[in-house]
Amino acid sequence: MAATFQEFVRNALGRIGGRIAQVEQDHAAIGAQMQLIEKLCSRPPSPTEEMDSIVGRRLFYSLTGVIAFTLADSGRRGQPISMLVSQDGPFIQTHYPLAIWRPSQPTTATNFGLWRPVSSWPLPAQAVPASAAFNLNEDIISLSYEMIDGGSQRNLQNLPVPPVLSRPDNLMPLPMPTLFEPNATVQFVPTYESIRFSDAVVPPTEGVLVVALPGYRIV
Repeated sequence: MAATFQEFVRNALGRIGGRIAQVEQDHAAIGAQMQLIEKLCSRPPSPTEEMDSIVGRRLFYSLTGVIAFTLADSGRRGQPISMLVSQDGPFIQTHYPLAIWRPSQPTTATNFGLWRPVSSWPLPAQAVPASAAFNLNEDIISLSYEMIDGGSQRNLQNLPVPPVLSRPDNLMPLPMPTLFEPNATVQFVPTYESIRFSDAVVPPTEGVLVVALPGYRIV
């Protein structure tokens, strides 16, 4: 009888020891998880996490500006296109600017109102195929540009950049989405490297440059 009781005690102590070992393992695992949580809580949020944490509805939006130019602007840094962010909430730019232009004066110009690219690359002549309905010749501009955040008074590049831009058929994502604060004035400053209006039947005398910054608003 005594041997049976001793065996019972030994078995019970063995089970208790096993449970203690399991509790110690669980405690160590919880301690490691707590350390990881502390590290995650102590590190600063990434720019994307910071933007995602802003409370408000996300609305698709393109911040857009327009400016006119003439042959006199060829080879010059043009007037900035200023785009005001709404006071209702910040604007998040997600893609490179979309820049495109069209002849705007006179209204009888041969290519009046036709959208054209703002670079002589990759289409060397930016040519529009001739058709029976239209006598289309070439109207060409090539530009570089600068972006300025009017809220922080910072240029977003060290020099005017070549036309690293989105196209209507290909919106190019930014390396990092960029937040512009409410009421900030975002400026797109073109440098007209070259302007050449065509020798069409009625050549244009003025063009309109339209710039859109694709992204979304938080309201």
